[in-house]
Amino acid sequence: MLSKQSKKENKKKFNTCYIIIGGTATLASLMYYLFFSASEKKEEKKTSLSEQKTDEAFDEIIQLAKNNSPEFWAHFQEKYPDFRKKLMEMNTHLKVSELIFCAYIYLGFNTKDIAKYTFKAVQTIKNNKHNLRKRLNIPPKDDTVLWLRKNIDEL
Repeated sequence: MLSKQSKKENKKKFNTCYIIIGGTATLASLMYYLFFSASEKKEEKKTSLSEQKTDEAFDEIIQLAKNNSPEFWAHFQEKYPDFRKKLMEMNTHLKVSELIFCAYIYLGFNTKDIAKYTFKAVQTIKNNKHNLRKRLNIPPKDDTVLWLRKNIDEL
């Protein structure tokens, strides 16, 4: 039989082992939590930054359109790289001015706003819109903005 002294020593060893094992498990759990919590925050931050950049790019395009800037079309094509290609698939004879006009419409500008920002008469914009509808075969019952967004985003 074991003596009382050796039983106490064995009990101390077991207690020490339990403390070490429990501490190690707690430390591992804490490290696991911190690691994955930090990586999730980084992902959220990356998503937030990319959304912010997208919003800034969109706001910049809107501002360039409102200022009738010659840089508008280039920036618009950077933000919407397939826009021109998809329109050209619908009608290969579209002029750059018509593509830019489509960009204004795609961004949701109404006739009066387009006239104001491009320094043209409202009636001129209405005529341009009518001619564009004929060139792109937009049905009379369809709204031009919705038709463009639907057909550009779907293709």
